[in-house]
Amino acid sequence: MPALRVIFALLCKPELLNAPYREIVLAAGVALGAVGGVFLDLNSRGYTMGGQRTDRRRLVEPERLFEEWVTNYPIRLRPKLNPKRFRAATPDWWQQFDATEYGALWGGEVTADKLARYLKPATFVLYVRPNNDREALTRLVAANRLRADPNGDIEIIEAFWNFPPNEDHPDLVPPILVYADLVATLDPRNMQTAKLVRERYIDRALRQG
Repeated sequence: MPALRVIFALLCKPELLNAPYREIVLAAGVALGAVGGVFLDLNSRGYTMGGQRTDRRRLVEPERLFEEWVTNYPIRLRPKLNPKRFRAATPDWWQQFDATEYGALWGGEVTADKLARYLKPATFVLYVRPNNDREALTRLVAANRLRADPNGDIEIIEAFWNFPPNEDHPDLVPPILVYADLVATLDPRNMQTAKLVRERYIDRALRQG
């Protein structure tokens, strides 16, 4: 879904609101023709002000747009990211794992643990760049002795954005995506952690954006 990709990029990087369309295309991984349509839709629904082609475009009610994105992401976009499930030979395999070595980023409970220090991970989500997916996935699986398992607690998903990670957390996905992954589980312990992540890393950024 191009719209969800573009909105994610805008929420994470508000400076893209008034960037050239080609920069948005690169960040969101969508076709050039999709960007204008997304802005028209956002404007018609009252999420942006300032017109379609102006350097004064701004988000209106970013928190409401964020909530809408969180609701739609697990239903409309996440299933299309070629998720694959695995299981590790040992439960502590992830503790010494360097995601960046494989062009990957931690999401879900591991990222929540690193950001909030509140949750002991029981499931594991890794986002891998699609252009690195086959080679990186092969190396990752072999090096960590993972085996395919449709009910496994390790999920590897295609990353759907293309902008630099946070310098403080180069191995973690953006907090907005962490929140969405946690909320989608409907697990009470994850819901509490999601609340902490939102309070510490998301709400202020949305207001400032």
